[in-house]
Amino acid sequence: MSVLSDANVEAQPPADVPAKTRKRRTRRRVAKTLAWVAVALTAVMVLSEPWLLLPVITLAVALSLWD
Repeated sequence: MSVLSDANVEAQPPADVPAKTRKRRTRRRVAKTLAWVAVALTAVMVLSEPWLLLPVITLAVALSLWD
């Protein structure tokens, strides 16, 4: 049982981490989650209707050409 509690303690962030860093980590985690949800939703849409890939490709090209 002590092995599980030791692993659990290591997984928690240190208490001396500044609030700004914790906030940044939380924001980054939420942004990553939203990005993956968007990718998954796009994949489901493209699998159901392949023509929906055209706006996705257009958006990707527009973002890559944006200065």
